[in-house]
Amino acid sequence: MSLRVILAAGAAAISVGAVASAGPQPSAAIAKADAKQMPLEAGEGRAVAVKLADELVRSFVFRDTAEDYAAMLRKNAAAGRYDTGKRGDIATLMTEDLLAVHKDGHLHLEVAEPDEQEGASNGPPKGFPPLIQSARTIAPGVGYIRFTAFAGKDDEVAAVRKWLSENRNANTLIFDLRNHHGGGLKEQDAIFAEVFANPTPLVTMALAKSVYDERGSMFGNVPTLHFAAAGDKMIATHQAVPGEATPLRKARIYLLVSNKTASAGEHFSLAMKSTGRGTLIGEATAGANHFGGPRELNEHFTVWMPVGRTYDVKTGKDWEGAGIAPDIPVDPRQALVFALEKSGLSHAEAVRLDAQEVPAEPVHSDRLRAR
Repeated sequence: MSLRVILAAGAAAISVGAVASAGPQPSAAIAKADAKQMPLEAGEGRAVAVKLADELVRSFVFRDTAEDYAAMLRKNAAAGRYDTGKRGDIATLMTEDLLAVHKDGHLHLEVAEPDEQEGASNGPPKGFPPLIQSARTIAPGVGYIRFTAFAGKDDEVAAVRKWLSENRNANTLIFDLRNHHGGGLKEQDAIFAEVFANPTPLVTMALAKSVYDERGSMFGNVPTLHFAAAGDKMIATHQAVPGEATPLRKARIYLLVSNKTASAGEHFSLAMKSTGRGTLIGEATAGANHFGGPRELNEHFTVWMPVGRTYDVKTGKDWEGAGIAPDIPVDPRQALVFALEKSGLSHAEAVRLDAQEVPAEPVHSDRLRAR
């Protein structure tokens, strides 16, 4: 499956999720491209559409929306819309048809990746930016860290804890989430343990009880998250659980966000904003709320299936489609400069330090905001 699926997929396959332990090597990437170019087998597209319709009704986060998706898929399948073409084109077509019915920041079809090659290297796929792009004391009293994803990998969590320890006396922490693709809870929990002085409700998460009974919470055994039945839903509140007291409990916290900040990056942003513990600087985030994970439709097609939602403890509102609004709206390309100035640096020094921190990807997308 694609990196977007994996990173949006969660610790145990969920939108606040896990990165695959092995990335495709060049031969696998070629095989992946070839798989997209393969023509459908007779009846395959129709069968995939019908299977997807059934899976949506069974598992999608909102039943009425799922019924709308399913009706469209069954109608199009019966009309022969998915009978011919290359697998990659059909995956794109079916995804576009779904999003024309209802927008969703995660739902999409993928051509299934070939089996990973024996001996594939451990870590993100070739060419993908490091999970932590930068982690340092950017100025006296100011800690700075820039993420690509919360992958939940032991070395990444250890790196987060090391950075927190090295900056334990910082007056300001800056979390750069402008390239954040998604991920899990482990890195977040390590951060929350340092910056919250008291147990604190962060966000609420809900999924259908039928999905929970079939697959569990999909987050594994997470001590900061406990689901309980509430009618036909399973509900949990993600909690900050304080660790050893450090001066970071009083540090100012700025989060740099853009319309490319997605999924678990948004989860983290809402938790910090809603509790008043952090200040968001930049623009509204991507609006990819509904969590879930990959489901196999057949040996050639996978769907990323949203099964639950995360929402504000106080208002009950989530961020699907709308994103999370910044506390301080600025051009995301200038967000680090602004945060450094708020931290007490001169404009000239903030510009100089910003020039040293070059994100691995653009920090704003016109295409994403137009979606």
